[in-house]
Amino acid sequence: MTRKIIFVLLFTATIMACVPDDKNPVSDPTITINTNSESLSKRFSLEGSGVVEIFGPDILNGRLSEEDLPAGKVPLMMVSQVKPPVLEGKELTATHVDISDNYAFVSYNTVGPVFLGAIEIFDITDPLHPQIISQAVFKNGDVNSLSFKNGVLYAAAAFDIDQEPNIKTAAQLVKVHVSNGKFTSEFSKYDIEGYAAVDVCTTSEDIAVASGSNGLVGLFNGTGEMHKNFHLDDLRAVKFGNDVIAVLSGTDGIKILKPSNLETIQNIWIEKDIAESKRTLDMAPGLLFASEGLRGVGVYSTSTGSFLQRLSIPIKPEGVEEGDVVTNAVSYADGKVFMANGGAGVAVSQIVENDVLEEIGILGISGSSNFIKAYNGFIFVASGRQGLQILNLTQKDELALTNEISCNGFGVYDGNANLNVNTGENVGYAGAVSLKNVNVGGNLTFCGSMAIESSLNINSDGMFLMNGSLVFGQYNKNNNLSINSNATMKVFGDLVIYGNLNLNSGSTLEFVGEGNKVTIFGNFQRGQNVTIKGDFIDTEGKLK
Repeated sequence: MTRKIIFVLLFTATIMACVPDDKNPVSDPTITINTNSESLSKRFSLEGSGVVEIFGPDILNGRLSEEDLPAGKVPLMMVSQVKPPVLEGKELTATHVDISDNYAFVSYNTVGPVFLGAIEIFDITDPLHPQIISQAVFKNGDVNSLSFKNGVLYAAAAFDIDQEPNIKTAAQLVKVHVSNGKFTSEFSKYDIEGYAAVDVCTTSEDIAVASGSNGLVGLFNGTGEMHKNFHLDDLRAVKFGNDVIAVLSGTDGIKILKPSNLETIQNIWIEKDIAESKRTLDMAPGLLFASEGLRGVGVYSTSTGSFLQRLSIPIKPEGVEEGDVVTNAVSYADGKVFMANGGAGVAVSQIVENDVLEEIGILGISGSSNFIKAYNGFIFVASGRQGLQILNLTQKDELALTNEISCNGFGVYDGNANLNVNTGENVGYAGAVSLKNVNVGGNLTFCGSMAIESSLNINSDGMFLMNGSLVFGQYNKNNNLSINSNATMKVFGDLVIYGNLNLNSGSTLEFVGEGNKVTIFGNFQRGQNVTIKGDFIDTEGKLK
């Protein structure tokens, strides 16, 4: 959380007034709209993309060597890294992400005394090829949090009131209509007491906004009128779910409030937190997750306020200062809890029986993690000035194609991360799995979702039948998917290759059924007498 009380001389720039029209509906000269998607999307990079390993607790604690590493159960890939925007010579910091359907909304601010922020809209319809569709730059304001609902985007922001004559407070609720990834109305600003609005969420009826250090939660209706408020010092976060509003204070713990009138239902005591640090809340059915800095994540009951479990930060990497090993944010999706632990990376836990969370491990991605948002298979990780990392869970329902690739009677694979099928063996598995290396000498059938990090080798006379989705390799790591002489690979579903595809002489790659898709980001090598057949979409044009 950045609190800007002492206003300093701002940067000087030539401000050109915007004339509203169908493409640019904004007439506010302090807000600049950019809809040049090609230019904005140049900040995407494939570096670091590909299969992401999850290091389990046994590896982290030294109880297992890499040779004994068990197969993972969460197939995950890094889709892209996105550099932060640079505006007026200043590099912005990603602060928050909200996701709705095929769009992700990302907010930015500027570290230090200068007010300069932005909102960008990402089109994530194609998980492998995200694009930035629109950008709104706030020349006098920081944007700290976002919430989207029913075609309207709400932002918690802080403005320089000396440069914004039409507002009375530095803390502001900002509202704008959005359609098809574009801003379609003026940006409306609404006063809320305080130096900075730090978080925002929508309830079934209202918009709840948290104003920072001087502590105020305000309920706004659709016309921008604040009709209820609740004072609480050092507010960090506000979240609606389970028919309640939860608010997090760095000094006074957590309050569970009625969404209609902000009356207190439950008080949850937590230890005092580091001053002015960004924290978040999230919810699952009946559960509340709170990022609590050095203490990791606290898990509480929303109905009783009782403490249920603590998810501690699993590791403290060497060379990372203690103050940077803190849980800045928490996000829940599809039974999994993701913790952004600063210099300790991103930890993942899974809800098992009786709402107990079981640690899965640490994501194998680089950089510090300041914010995280998981939704519908996507995971956005904000790393401050390092920008965003976009990940995608590749889990997919297994597909039945009885004539070509039968999936009947297969169990899950629970063996080693290095899967070897010897000559003469005929095995099949189903479900979701993440592996290091796969070597096929006999016949292997897999139905569901598979991620392979380093190598996939189909030996002569071997056959691999894949029904569902397969992600292979890492970009620029020289990983090889090799189909050798007289070997066959049959695919029904989606095949994504970040490494290299080698079809050696006499090999066969066959796509069975309809609607198949193959994406190859690495190199393609084709030997003599190679057969490629079937119905498929080659998104990168590599198999021509």
